[in-house]
Amino acid sequence: MISRLPYELLSSILEEAACLNAREIQHYTYGVDTTSTKGKVQRTLRGRVANDSLRWLSTDAIRQVNAQWHDWACQYALRDLYIRRWRGSERWTQSRKLDTIQGYPSKDVYYRDPYCSLRKTVALFMNHPSLASSVRRIFFDGFYGIETTAMIFQVLKLCDELDSVALPWITLRYGTDKDWAHLLRRRDNGTVLSSLELLAVDLKQAQIRDHTRQVDNHPLDSDSVNFGHLRRMKLSGSSNLMPINDDDLVAVSRTARLQELHITGTTSITTKGLVALGRASEATLRVLEHSPLSDDGFEHPNASSTGDGSHLCNEIVQCPHLGDLAVSLPTICTDLFSDGSVNWIGDVKIRAAGVCGQHSRLERSKDARQAFFDILCHARGLIEAQQKRQIDLNIEIYINHFIFEPSKQLVHADLSIAEILSDGSWPVMAMPSSKGPYGQTGQYGKDERAYQCILEEEFLEGLHKGYISF
Repeated sequence: MISRLPYELLSSILEEAACLNAREIQHYTYGVDTTSTKGKVQRTLRGRVANDSLRWLSTDAIRQVNAQWHDWACQYALRDLYIRRWRGSERWTQSRKLDTIQGYPSKDVYYRDPYCSLRKTVALFMNHPSLASSVRRIFFDGFYGIETTAMIFQVLKLCDELDSVALPWITLRYGTDKDWAHLLRRRDNGTVLSSLELLAVDLKQAQIRDHTRQVDNHPLDSDSVNFGHLRRMKLSGSSNLMPINDDDLVAVSRTARLQELHITGTTSITTKGLVALGRASEATLRVLEHSPLSDDGFEHPNASSTGDGSHLCNEIVQCPHLGDLAVSLPTICTDLFSDGSVNWIGDVKIRAAGVCGQHSRLERSKDARQAFFDILCHARGLIEAQQKRQIDLNIEIYINHFIFEPSKQLVHADLSIAEILSDGSWPVMAMPSSKGPYGQTGQYGKDERAYQCILEEEFLEGLHKGYISF
């Protein structure tokens, strides 16, 4: 009997069976459309079926075999749970055949509770707590109200094996200190929440003007809220309603001991909040990503100092276990690349607006330009030092719309204006570049041209002749 096999082997067999079943399931949702076919019904592709729904459907037959297989199927299907707010009024079908539709499609718009999935999840987990214990990672999307925040924390209280959660940023305002203390505590079974993501979005003006939404319970002010068990924190996006700011990160830093810190796409967090969390996690931090949002992907929205005169370059170098680094800093200097004992590995990306100690723009100050090229030399020295330690390191420096690759002595930029100013005589040895304002992710705006790359020597020549401004 297959059920007598060791559980690990049985689990592998059932997982393989679930994967095979998933191949037979429709991976996309379909709808019907009559607007472009003069009354004739036409099937249209609407979207992809969520991964958690696919896992649930793929284990439908497995759940019906016996109690053991039923428990395994629930754990497999509910391991990662995505709860989204319903958007739209269409009725979708998961069938490829139109003859499965009963009758002629109606043009009437049917109301559907946008929070139905959240309400049903609360009811399901309250009636069947064992299902809630199967959840390891849960993602909430589109719930930005006080009522929905309360329902979110109802779900979280029932998930006693939860390892990772992604929440709307507003839960940090609408949630109470008891809600957050319960989420971050060490549970009776010894498990803890190790990963927390807070996702921010802009709301409609009508929502912002609603006075009932202007509620802040200040849960971080309570001593009972302890972030000490977290190993990973990610803050993503920006909001026009009570956004996460430096004061929040300072409050989190009182108890946090993070291994990974990601702050991306924000406009309300400056280096003050970054340094506060970095210092608190100095002995444990392994991954640091700080990419604030701006109009062009390079400049800093609120590039400010920490307020206590500390040197950010030294702050970063002093993290002994830091290996994965991608940060945006107001200024940089050679101190950032002078310590050959750092454990940086892979691609390290540094964005900066200037050079430490130089108040003039690089294009106006010869000393500032020389200081920056000294930085490139030190970066090359660090790469060579890491190679001697059998560590593969590549450094990219983004400054003033230019991308510098010290290891290859290359500079990437949009040189179209320089070609016009030089009447086509410069640059001489330009090559196509795969990089743009967001590195290798492509161009930022439709009106921007493809980047080219040149050697540092030719870049200096163009700088001296005034073809480019730095």
